[in-house]
Amino acid sequence: MLDTILFDGWKSVLRIAIMSLLAYPFLIVLLRNFGKRSLTNINIFDFIITVTYGATLGSVITSDKVSFADGAMVLFMLSLMQYIVSKLSVNSKNFAQLIKAHPCFIYRNGEFIEENMQKYRIRKNDVRGKVRQQGLSSFEQVEAIVLEGDGSVSIIRKEEGLSQDALENVR
Repeated sequence: MLDTILFDGWKSVLRIAIMSLLAYPFLIVLLRNFGKRSLTNINIFDFIITVTYGATLGSVITSDKVSFADGAMVLFMLSLMQYIVSKLSVNSKNFAQLIKAHPCFIYRNGEFIEENMQKYRIRKNDVRGKVRQQGLSSFEQVEAIVLEGDGSVSIIRKEEGLSQDALENVR
């Protein structure tokens, strides 16, 4: 057993090299054909697909129990499912509402929205840090802070006389 820990023979090394040369370009071709959205974390489904791509690619390359055809089919089906979900979410408002997290206020009109902060487990100190990262020294400079559907935080600066249409549909 100890003699195979560092080197188990050329057969497994050669298999990994060949599978890498097959699987990685195949994934690149899939991602180029299914669009840029496959690489973004717009919602939880996109995140799951992205993580699963990596896990699948790793399994295809390193496991001798997974053939290239098996791995290619998994990668193709993941891409196809992600494509279908994204198409449905663009074409169906009801489907989009079902799968996408909605943005919500965590600060507005000079007050923290405690209910949303508790619901999404956000601490005031974390929000203060985000405000500082934007180069702001006071909440008096902040119109609103929005927790976006993808988990990122947007800080809207106060600006007199400007429309606030970007804040529509924020809960």
